[in-house]
Amino acid sequence: MIKVEQVVRDYQAGETVVKALKGVSLEIGDGEFVSIAGPSGSGKTTLLNLIGCIDALDSGEILIDGVKVTSMDKKEKTTYRRNNLGFIFQTYNLIPVLSAYENVSFVLSILNLPEAEIHQRTMAILREVGLQGMEDRRPSRLSGGQQQRIAIARALVKNPRIVLADEPTANLDSKTGQEILKLMKAMNEKYHTTFIFSTHDQMVMDFADRLILLHDGNIISDERRSV
Repeated sequence: MIKVEQVVRDYQAGETVVKALKGVSLEIGDGEFVSIAGPSGSGKTTLLNLIGCIDALDSGEILIDGVKVTSMDKKEKTTYRRNNLGFIFQTYNLIPVLSAYENVSFVLSILNLPEAEIHQRTMAILREVGLQGMEDRRPSRLSGGQQQRIAIARALVKNPRIVLADEPTANLDSKTGQEILKLMKAMNEKYHTTFIFSTHDQMVMDFADRLILLHDGNIISDERRSV
């Protein structure tokens, strides 16, 4: 499903060139639940952003379902992200003036779906993530775990093939983080959605069906296991 081929990404930091990824190659299959882990500066977020068509690489190629996403121009990447990918961030990235319902339904309104379908799908996903009855609350009236549930609902409501999660438990206590991971795993199993995490949280690593470790821009291990 996802094929990363000899990807190189360098950044300029003043007069220094930071080699974030040094020829990384990997494949991720449909429906996998994968953690890309490593210390700060290992390249994990860079790799996630490249797969998510947020960043541009220097050399190599990334294909999703045979489509060379790294060859797309900026407009094509924006359209591809909107239609095919879901994102979950450590800071939730919710719109503070919108309710839980509006934060989720906004994603569908961009796709120009009928209002009745937007309402049905939004309410259904809010129920699934355990926020029924809270749809009218703004983020400021919700806990961190509840806000992350909105972010999960927003990522999944458009039925993406792939969800990319950047440090999704970083701002949560361990109990809430575990609940969020169980929820995402349940969604992965129910919808066969591919989940890819960047993390340095051991709990996220332990939940993964596959753990890819990065260090200094290189893959140092790639372990598949039963959880």
